[in-house]
Amino acid sequence: MKPLLTLFMLILSISVLSQTTSPIIEDFNSTDQPGEWMSVTGQPNTGAHVGQLCYNVTGNYLDNQYYSYESQPFDASQWSTIEVIFSLTQSIRNGDILALYYFDSATLSWSGWDISGLNGVYTVTLPTTATVVSFDFDTNTNGNINGKYVHIDYIYLQDPASPLPVELIYFTGETQDDANVFNWSTASEYNSDYFEIEWSADAYEWTTLGTTPAAGNSTINLYYALIEPCPKPIVNYYRLVQYDWDGEFKIYDPIAIDNRKREKRILRYVSLSGQEIDPTSTTGLVLGILADGTSIKVYL
Repeated sequence: MKPLLTLFMLILSISVLSQTTSPIIEDFNSTDQPGEWMSVTGQPNTGAHVGQLCYNVTGNYLDNQYYSYESQPFDASQWSTIEVIFSLTQSIRNGDILALYYFDSATLSWSGWDISGLNGVYTVTLPTTATVVSFDFDTNTNGNINGKYVHIDYIYLQDPASPLPVELIYFTGETQDDANVFNWSTASEYNSDYFEIEWSADAYEWTTLGTTPAAGNSTINLYYALIEPCPKPIVNYYRLVQYDWDGEFKIYDPIAIDNRKREKRILRYVSLSGQEIDPTSTTGLVLGILADGTSIKVYL
């Protein structure tokens, strides 16, 4: 159950809300800062961690220990509806509860869903009188809960009736001549400022690789490309981020490119005249036939 103190604070704040534009995007790079999601109750090892909202709860707890993170208040009263998309992974004990709540300014009450055990991307719909959303974790029995966790990657609130900032057709990446080449296409754009490709070695910590100006507004198919000339010789992760003129952004699912250098394996040896030979009983210059059908000169 949501604490009464939280409800009282929200009632006071409703009167100062300003109209919110669609979409609202939170990627949980940090929490408990001005304008960000805030902890209502919790402990030191909950909060933002490598781009996720985390409930990494450890130790021995009594029944009904409660951890909650809430969004900043918003006013979506002019939206047609509120569509909420969120991504999460979790491993919690049987009996413990993870819930997604929203505060309804029309009824001055909390409502929500039990999302315990869910892993993946999910969508729910809220009334336009909703003004706050939250994730809440509740321990429902005594005992040790070491090693249990909830990780929430992002939450995305939008008005389905409003123009999408960008309708993405595809985002791809591949290796060409020792460089990584990225291509993407949009079917339409609305108030789109620029695109950014971000790189990561572990799909958690991200840095900017490069940016490309967007079209702004368009209703035709547009095509974009960016090249990384010298990728690291590892499995590299990349994601596309689209920014609007007002600073809002959307992150698209990451892709992986395997740039590890693979050793060329010699399948057999032949003489310069093409006869297969035993390398253990031959000396001199021969040809090594590789797995891809090419050959290299080898001195035995």
